[in-house]
Amino acid sequence: MKNRIKIFIPVLLLAILFVVSFILQSRYNHVVLDVVNAQNIEPLFLRQIAIFGTSFMFLNVLIASIAICFITMFVILIFVLLNRRRMERRAVVKERLSVIYQQLILDALEDKVIDKKEFKKFKKICNSRFKRNILINQIIDVATVMPNELLAKLRKLYYDLGLIKETKRKLYSRHWHHKIKAMKELSHLEITDYNKKIIRYVNAKNDTLRMEAQIAMVRLSDFQENPFLFLSYLKHDFSLWEQITLHQLMVEANMNVPNFGQWLNSENESVVLFCLRMIREYNQTDNADKILHLIYHGNEPVRRLAIEVAGDLKLGELSEALKKKYKYEVYEVELEIVKSLGKMAEPKTIQFLQYIVDSEDDTQLQIEATKAIKNMGEIGETYLMKMLNSEYKNYNIVIKHVLDNRIN
Repeated sequence: MKNRIKIFIPVLLLAILFVVSFILQSRYNHVVLDVVNAQNIEPLFLRQIAIFGTSFMFLNVLIASIAICFITMFVILIFVLLNRRRMERRAVVKERLSVIYQQLILDALEDKVIDKKEFKKFKKICNSRFKRNILINQIIDVATVMPNELLAKLRKLYYDLGLIKETKRKLYSRHWHHKIKAMKELSHLEITDYNKKIIRYVNAKNDTLRMEAQIAMVRLSDFQENPFLFLSYLKHDFSLWEQITLHQLMVEANMNVPNFGQWLNSENESVVLFCLRMIREYNQTDNADKILHLIYHGNEPVRRLAIEVAGDLKLGELSEALKKKYKYEVYEVELEIVKSLGKMAEPKTIQFLQYIVDSEDDTQLQIEATKAIKNMGEIGETYLMKMLNSEYKNYNIVIKHVLDNRIN
């Protein structure tokens, strides 16, 4: 805001000068014209007046516009150069202070109790917002590699220095990047006092803010028993990128894995899709009943993924439901049903799969159904040989293709 004011003030002054000069010039032009008319003189510039107007408005505007452009460009150039120089100086100072502050922090952590002399050094640093934020950054950097016993001590220093006030100021700021900075500080220091505020941001319109809020909620210690509790509050679309990021964080931090079945009834379909992927990833087969319910979900991607997960987890108890659902589904879901039945490898589904090979005209469906029968093992291969010897030759090529070990 201050930078905008610095640019706006000279432009405003130029505008005022232009208006004043235009008024004075107009009065002067009328005096000149009166003198010229009295002497019946008609030089070249008077003919120009006839073209451009008696008040010289065009010339005034043209000259003033050019002047304003050049002066404004000059002011902006000076401002940019000065600002660049200031930022370069701050960067050098920041780098130097970062090294000093990090050493101060490490020295303080080595002592069982931080003495008054060391504490005064920290307090002196905190008098400047610039230096205070450098100190916070170094505390966070140290916190990322500290064991829990030292992290508690670091957190105490953070509170004793009143740095939590700076973090709170950023968390309640109207600028999204300040909020993100505050959430990172709180999550790395495992400060859970502001969880109720952070959880509001999991539905923020800003994509970056929303994802950082989700990461913060997963990291914070109050949620170690159920690090994905925020899913219960999520209303926005849970993007694939957000899902990948949080799963990676979960793996790296070795967090407790919750039962993702608790969110399969969520109204947010992107949350349901994420939970189905996690159920498959962590082999949570105890959610078979909930997955069965999703086979009848109104959203096609949810149904398709639920059927795919049922197959990957080999939930044979769902095979009958899949068979009944087959004729009511669109082509893509039909294909997924056939593939899942093959993964389940339930011999009782062989006749149904043969029916698909016999009745379907689509080659891909025939191939997948034949592969599914083959997946039954020796029973399946024997059944295919019987089919191969039948008089119906339409699918013989398909069966030979599937049974050819050189191809499959």
